[in-house]
Amino acid sequence: MELEELFRRLDACYDVSGWWPAESRWEVMVGAILVQQTTWESVVKVLESMRRRGILDVDAVASMPLGELERLVRPAGFYRQKAARLQHLARYLRERYGSDPGGILDKGTEEARAELLSLPGIGEETADAILLFGGRRPRFIAAAYVRRTFDRLGILSSSDYGEVQRFVEARVPPDPDRYARCYALLVHHARTACRSRPRCAGCCLRDACPATA
Repeated sequence: MELEELFRRLDACYDVSGWWPAESRWEVMVGAILVQQTTWESVVKVLESMRRRGILDVDAVASMPLGELERLVRPAGFYRQKAARLQHLARYLRERYGSDPGGILDKGTEEARAELLSLPGIGEETADAILLFGGRRPRFIAAAYVRRTFDRLGILSSSDYGEVQRFVEARVPPDPDRYARCYALLVHHARTACRSRPRCAGCCLRDACPATA
C-alpha cells in the first residue's frame, strides 16, 4: 500500500480533529515530555490540574519545589524523571531565553532540534513533537506506533527512527498540518486496531494488510 492510499483510508475511518490541543508553545513542550511512555489521557489530567492552579508557565515550573512538581505530574507516570526533565527545561528557558520557548523554537529547524536533543530526557520523538506541534516545523514523528503499522502493512520494515522519518518526508510534502494529521491518524489507528495484539476484526485496513490474523 502506498502512503497516500494509507492516509486517505485512515482519514475516512477516523476523526482526529483537535489532536494535541495546547494553548501555548510551553504547553506543547510540557505535554511532549509528560506523554513519554503513557497515554495522552493521563497527560490531560496533569495539564488541567496545572492550568487550574495557574502554574502552567515556565517561571512557575522553574521555581516550584521539585517534590511539589513530582506530585503534580504523578498521574502521567515516571513522575520523578518527568518532573526533573520539566524543571530542567523550564530553568534552561528562563536562564537562556527569558522564559520564552520561542528562544529555541524560532531558530532554524535543525538548530532547534539539535538544541532540544541536548537537553535531558528529550529524544528524537519528543523533540520532533515539540517542533511539529509547538514550532509548526515539518518534521514527521516516526513513533513506535508508526513503525509498527508500517511494518504490518508491508510499507516499510524498520525500527530505525531516522530511516522511517526520512521515508515519510521523502514522499509527503513538507507541510506541518499534513504531517500532524498523518501522525495523528497513524497513532489513533495503532491504539485502536493495530495494537501490540492487533484487533484485526474491526480494522478498516484489513483487506489490504498482509498481517491480518
